[in-house]
Amino acid sequence: MEPGREGGTWVGLVKKNYPENGKASKYCFSCLTNIPSKVDKATGRGMLVIDYLEGENNFPDYIKKLRNNGLVYNGFNLIGVELSKDRAPKVYHTSNMPQIDSEYTGKHTIGFGNTSISSPYIKVLNGRNKFLEIIERDLDHDQLKEELVALLKDDTKHLPDVELSRRNPGALEKLSSIYVGFQQAGYGTRTHTIILIDKDWNMEFTEITMAEPIQIENPTWNTTVIKSTL
Repeated sequence: MEPGREGGTWVGLVKKNYPENGKASKYCFSCLTNIPSKVDKATGRGMLVIDYLEGENNFPDYIKKLRNNGLVYNGFNLIGVELSKDRAPKVYHTSNMPQIDSEYTGKHTIGFGNTSISSPYIKVLNGRNKFLEIIERDLDHDQLKEELVALLKDDTKHLPDVELSRRNPGALEKLSSIYVGFQQAGYGTRTHTIILIDKDWNMEFTEITMAEPIQIENPTWNTTVIKSTL
């Protein structure tokens, strides 16, 4: 929404063709988390997701171009997932502070926050463990969504946290929970997003967002659900 940075996003899912032959389809998911930093004349990070999803390159090739585009960015974690019905899934992560490039194969449960993956907040570690516990319980669809929403709205304080204390000592209590309440003007959790894809390639995108104008003491939540067969 900032001038010169309009049109970006932090999460998205698209269908596109393989770049090597332009025929077979794959489904590409991407999301972004910020790593707080201050870089002079930094380019907005919101277009990183858009440029990958709307471009023809696979994630590794996109990152090669990103590294060489001459632009500077504040810190970020960028995740890419490429799914297809005739190939093994690919999961990628890249960050710039510090520069890390990772590729995951096989079964993984991965958690990302507003730090590098080498120094996560305690709430990210505990949240990942809780997420893993939820998905291993063989819940039905509605129960699974209910448990995931509850996880996203969890305001339990995960303290002590050395990394959070180092980065944000003045907001330690406020930022130590997965759900960050609007205790200070203008900052807090305002959206929860869950994307589910089952073994039959049915996709459900659920987003729960605070209605505007935001009422800090008694917020109203709007839910949007988009379903599609991939």
